[in-house]
Amino acid sequence: MNIYEKCPTFENDKYLLRLFNQNDLEDLFKIYSNKDVLPFLNSDNCDGDNFYYSTKEKNAKCLRLLEDVI
Repeated sequence: MNIYEKCPTFENDKYLLRLFNQNDLEDLFKIYSNKDVLPFLNSDNCDGDNFYYSTKEKNAKCLRLLEDVI
C-alpha cells in the first residue's frame, strides 16, 4: 500500500486513526480553540501556525488548506 495514494485507517475498540475531514470540524475546534491545549500542539515546520483558532471559520480555513496539501 502506498500511503501517499491512499492513507490507511487503523481501528480497534479504543481508537480510530484516519485522515481528518470537514465533518471533524466541531470536535477539532474544541481542541484548537482551547488556550490550555496550545502548549501541547506540535507546530514544527508549520510556517508559523501555532494551531490556535479563536473562530470556527479560521479552523475550517486551516482544514481546507490541509486537505489541499493532502
